[in-house]
Amino acid sequence: MARPQPEGLYVSVSQIKTFVMCPRKYELHYIRGEPPAFVPVALVFGSAIHAALAGYYGEIKVSGEPLRRDLVLDVFRDAWDKGSSGPVPLQADEEDDGALADQIIDKGVSMLHAFCEHAAKTVSGLTVESVELPFAVSIHDVETGELFEEQLVGAIDLVVNEDGQRTIVEHKTAAKKYGLDQLRYDIQPTAYALAAREMGLGEVGLKFQVITKTKVPAIQIADVHRDDQDEDDFLRTGGGVLRAIDAGVSYPVRGWQCRSCPYEHACRGGGS
Repeated sequence: MARPQPEGLYVSVSQIKTFVMCPRKYELHYIRGEPPAFVPVALVFGSAIHAALAGYYGEIKVSGEPLRRDLVLDVFRDAWDKGSSGPVPLQADEEDDGALADQIIDKGVSMLHAFCEHAAKTVSGLTVESVELPFAVSIHDVETGELFEEQLVGAIDLVVNEDGQRTIVEHKTAAKKYGLDQLRYDIQPTAYALAAREMGLGEVGLKFQVITKTKVPAIQIADVHRDDQDEDDFLRTGGGVLRAIDAGVSYPVRGWQCRSCPYEHACRGGGS
């Protein structure tokens, strides 16, 4: 789902992750605006699942009741159709290689059935405060305290309140359940904790809700914790990335990620 971008200079968690993975990809995508050779199926699929979950929780926020299951599936199908019908062709990753569009849709439907079954048992007493909550907050240099020109921007999937505890929930789709390292070191919830505090939401709980793409989909609910050291590490990483971008740092990182990179053609060919 495309979101309006804020005015002025900004950086997102996705941009930080992209630069850390491969500065050359960052340059081609975000600086040069190089057209991608393809759109990964996983990106469109994940966005369609996110749209369906936003519809589910958005209805709870408005009416107190979740969106009907058939309508959740309609939101998913509509989002998939919209995302997959653009001018840039889709390309499947290894796990979906050879799968037809109908099979991919069926997988999403199966995952959402599993989600609705799970959610029906857990939404009682849940207050939905925000869905797709946008933020644009300042970030600073850990050593000097100086604010960067760029703001940290993004959107929080879900903010809920349960038994007096405000919690941020990050939706994910994945080939399998998240491992301990993914839960421990993903910088997304760290960024959310920082943003929540600056937005006046206070100290929040952090949670992943992962829907697996396995033959029998599973729902993984994992509470995670981020402390002051994690937040300092995030700010150091983000600050280092911003300084490197300002200095024009760009180099390719060759590895497994090249197989599914939409900019690999431009990288090999020298870019535009």
